[in-house]
Amino acid sequence: MPSSFFPSIPMDIGNMIQDIRELSHPSYQGRQAGTDGSLQSAAYLVDRFQSLGLQPANHFLKQEQDFHWFQQRSMTAVQLLEPSTITLSLLHTNQTSMTMSLVPGQEFLPILDSPSTRTTARIVFVGYGIVDHARGIDEYQGMNVDNRIVLFLRGTPPSYPGWVTHEEKAAIAKERGAVGYLTATGPLLGRYEARKGLGQDPLAIYGETPDNRPIPGAWIHGEVLDQALKAAHGSLEALQQAANDIGTFRCRPLPLLVQLQWEAHSQPGTLTNVIGMLPGRDQELRQELILIGAHRDHFGRQAGLLFPGADDNASGTSVMLELIRMLSQSATSPKRTVLFVSFDGEERGLLGSRLYVSHPVFPLDQTVAMINLDHLGAGDGKLTVGVTRMDKNLAQQAAAQAGLGDNIQMYGYFPGGDHVPFFEAGVPTVTVVSSGRHTHFHQPSDTLESIQPANLAIAAKFLSSLIALLADGP
Repeated sequence: MPSSFFPSIPMDIGNMIQDIRELSHPSYQGRQAGTDGSLQSAAYLVDRFQSLGLQPANHFLKQEQDFHWFQQRSMTAVQLLEPSTITLSLLHTNQTSMTMSLVPGQEFLPILDSPSTRTTARIVFVGYGIVDHARGIDEYQGMNVDNRIVLFLRGTPPSYPGWVTHEEKAAIAKERGAVGYLTATGPLLGRYEARKGLGQDPLAIYGETPDNRPIPGAWIHGEVLDQALKAAHGSLEALQQAANDIGTFRCRPLPLLVQLQWEAHSQPGTLTNVIGMLPGRDQELRQELILIGAHRDHFGRQAGLLFPGADDNASGTSVMLELIRMLSQSATSPKRTVLFVSFDGEERGLLGSRLYVSHPVFPLDQTVAMINLDHLGAGDGKLTVGVTRMDKNLAQQAAAQAGLGDNIQMYGYFPGGDHVPFFEAGVPTVTVVSSGRHTHFHQPSDTLESIQPANLAIAAKFLSSLIALLADGP
């Protein structure tokens, strides 16, 4: 039976749309972590938390007595790319008169934490850029890439059983001596790309290496790269087909030179999580915690482009705010305490959620579950739900009670998102994202116009049922 603390509070889609409209407005400058836009969006969240009846959680923190709504720490740097200085050119080594000068934002985009560079070097294709000694895979084998720019494809080959992040690929390229790298999505889309509706456009992404000293990199449009290869009697599809046969693939030099040139600068910044709580009503169970989190940051203004981040993740933030309203206006509060966290720095390597896990408001062993909400505004009307260290039947029960049994696709662990630090710390997690096509993912076109209100309603309905079961259940 559903918990009583969600009686008949009607959901208001208009509230969620208004929050997305506000957070994706140009005045917030794309909410890049550590920038003024990020701090302005944090102030907006504090106002919303207060108006919705949440309390600051400072009296639970022993190590930071000055904590109120914010949990903050200094960031190493914020990288801002100067739009007037960005160039990427492809030159054919056997046709010196043939040069392609690419358009920033449309045909390529520098990796957002790339250092300033003036680099010209030959390209070496290294497949998907994977080095996995445990499986006997080294896509750099037999090739010295010192003073070369490597090209690796997004994702992994269909037969590869593991997961390799972009950051890991960038770190390998640096370790092997490359002076820079290009990445692209091949025309043979994998299941993830096809399911999400991702094409071959350049995407905004960071490429931080473990020592935080990245080499220059750029995401190049797959179709543009294919044009350059065809002029040299090759094709990106042929390269991808060769790389997909990971057992026999050998890296190879390409008859192309690439010129990378841009100026970038860094500035000090402040990472800012916003935390509010709704105390539980049960004197014993209130010492246990349900944590609801959604990242607030996006990519800011880069290369002369604004990244509004309406779906990613103003949408998850808006659903969280609507859940707060539904909870706080209920006649009965939940038995367990519910903590709401607006994470900063997710796009920068989960910085905000890692900060929280290292300095939790409540002891992590008293955190019953962490629920992560991300890009809930687009898709096909279904939800992808990843459950770890918890019975999946609970999520299925929540869906059934909400009348959404056919709208939920259940999975296990997702390798990316703010739930990851909690999973690594042993906390049960539930990750909720909307299924289907997210064609504006990590692009300037992720605006309010891309949001589908019905998806927000489905997410809020399912989550209200799930929270009721977790916060009042045994």
